[in-house]
Amino acid sequence: MLPIEKLGLSANQWKFLLASQQYVDAKREGRPLVPECTRRQFRTALDILARLNGSNGQKAHRGVLLADDVGLGKTTVAAVVAWVVASAGEKRGVRILAPNDVMMRRWVEELHSHVGPLQECAPALNVQPNRIKAGRIGRLAAGSIQVVKHSYAASKFNLACDLLIVDEAHRAKGEGTAFSKALKQQKKHARRVLILTATPFSIRLDELQRMLTLIGGESAHAPVGAFSRALDNLYSGNTARRPEDVAERLAKKAKAAVEALGEFVIRHGIDDLPREQKWFGIREDWNIKVPPATAQELELMMRMDRVLRVVRADGSESSKATNDPRFHVGWRHFDTEIQGLRSKVSRIAEPEKAVVEGQIKAMSALRKKVGVHSKMAAVTKAVKVTTERGEKVVLFCHHIATAQELTIRLASVLPKARPGRHPSKFVWRQAWDEVLARDTGEAELRDTFIEWLCADLIRAQTWSWLDTKPLSAGKLAATLRRVGARHQQGSETIAVAAQRLYDGLLESKSSKAVMREAARRPELLPGANGAAQVLGVCEPSENELEKSLFIHNQQPDTVISVFNSPFGPDVLVVTDRMSEGIDLHRYCRHMIHYELDPSPIRTVQRNGRRRRVNSWAAVTRQPICYAYPAFPGTRDQRLVQIMKKRIDSFSLLLGGVQDFEVEEVVDKQEEWRNQVIKGAKVQLETEGRRLRAKR
Repeated sequence: MLPIEKLGLSANQWKFLLASQQYVDAKREGRPLVPECTRRQFRTALDILARLNGSNGQKAHRGVLLADDVGLGKTTVAAVVAWVVASAGEKRGVRILAPNDVMMRRWVEELHSHVGPLQECAPALNVQPNRIKAGRIGRLAAGSIQVVKHSYAASKFNLACDLLIVDEAHRAKGEGTAFSKALKQQKKHARRVLILTATPFSIRLDELQRMLTLIGGESAHAPVGAFSRALDNLYSGNTARRPEDVAERLAKKAKAAVEALGEFVIRHGIDDLPREQKWFGIREDWNIKVPPATAQELELMMRMDRVLRVVRADGSESSKATNDPRFHVGWRHFDTEIQGLRSKVSRIAEPEKAVVEGQIKAMSALRKKVGVHSKMAAVTKAVKVTTERGEKVVLFCHHIATAQELTIRLASVLPKARPGRHPSKFVWRQAWDEVLARDTGEAELRDTFIEWLCADLIRAQTWSWLDTKPLSAGKLAATLRRVGARHQQGSETIAVAAQRLYDGLLESKSSKAVMREAARRPELLPGANGAAQVLGVCEPSENELEKSLFIHNQQPDTVISVFNSPFGPDVLVVTDRMSEGIDLHRYCRHMIHYELDPSPIRTVQRNGRRRRVNSWAAVTRQPICYAYPAFPGTRDQRLVQIMKKRIDSFSLLLGGVQDFEVEEVVDKQEEWRNQVIKGAKVQLETEGRRLRAKR
């Protein structure tokens, strides 16, 4: 490993971090900055630079782990640090490892967004946009910032640099992962390491030790390990002990761990920042009542469990799960299993064959009587009511089959958006042609975008927001420039929102490619094909009549941009592919965890898509609504109950909660754990605040 040496920075080169308001005033493009948030982000960047450089009385550190909550702007903090390191003094090289193409593009956008303000507020740095190098590795020139994917860490190329920034680093926690192994090899080539993750301590705290090793934090291993063992003891130890004694021990270990981590870890929680609360929006539970499972629904699941056990015993399908969680949240996978059993029954030996045939016949008859899944019916009803109030909703699923079924069900329930007869589509084209700037983008792309704005769904939406009903192109254009999007005072006007969306699509290479192709295939743009208010972001259904309800390209940038505008589908059904590193908060404050992953990390990441600076909740001064609908009487109910309790204790235990299988959890044991956590709460809830950035 390279020796620790100073980075050659001086206070004069980062003094702009002490004048955050000047920086806020210098940000003239894009969304305005929030002074309170920028002040905290700059204070964090200042602390990171001081630790890495060995300034302000601190010894030089090998690295720092920034573990701020999702939505607090870790990318912004790290981008500022990158620019200072790359541009100050000897102009050192910076490499950034992002998890995927989408996040890589977000990093490039973030770095570019600081060029103008830094040129004005920190001219000595001489920040230039051509120093940003994205998507390829190679020799790192002095003063350049290279952005590549995690996969490059595993390449044979030496990622030598003065600062290595690892984004979403929780993916490197597992000791056996390829990324973790690669970082172990690459860390010796980086003089400094900055790790970013909102969930650094889950699922097991001993995983944090591996990240501490990357940043030279071995001295914290012992206390973190002791706290890790205390948590293991909480989740797998003897539950006959007095909860008070276990709580006292847990709190003591937590305090020691936090004290040791303070040298290497910086962490802020949204709920611990009262001055910034209004810019994120408050949280509120969205209670969606789901009726208990009927006797017929329970019988269906029991019969499927029975037949799969018989098949497993016969050896025909030894790997099949008999109590698949998908059976408890929808029927699509259930129906697929029945079809699969029909195709295999001829290969099953007697007497098992007779049992399987009998069960298939009984399940098929019963399935016709059951109809729509009770949970799916209740959730789609709640979504319909919410969208009728002019709100957008995003629903998260864990399995593709569930996401497909939910998308199709929502499309059958939500009313189709139909534009009125007046004004005509021709008038709309004229109005948008007048409103949309002509000096940006290619003429063909502009025409494609205007055609999308004139699609049935988009016209119907836009028409519903207008306070008057102009019939001429000129008056319609004037109204678009005057009226706020989605009936909200204080929000951007419809014209500004459309221009912002168009400019954003042009800034993304993948979105530009989608728009070029959309000139002949309009269905590639969300909302252009038909009048459905729902879009499924998962593998499309094989049914030709249903394919229009699903995304038709592999790049999610376009969907994300459209959903973050007032236009397009009001309902997004997604899998956990979109649970990490993206924004879905600009015009949406409702989210439903329709199907849960057993890991609390995934749920925390999902929630972070919504609670972010300048969210729709903050703009409208209404709460962010999270729903965890449960199917009473099934394993789904137990999973939701346990997950909600563990999410409530996530920050309290520094993220040290384990994932679980419902069958392994006993209610009395979980209740005992809740008593322990409650007993430790008074001592633990203030501990995390000690990890804030030093002033």
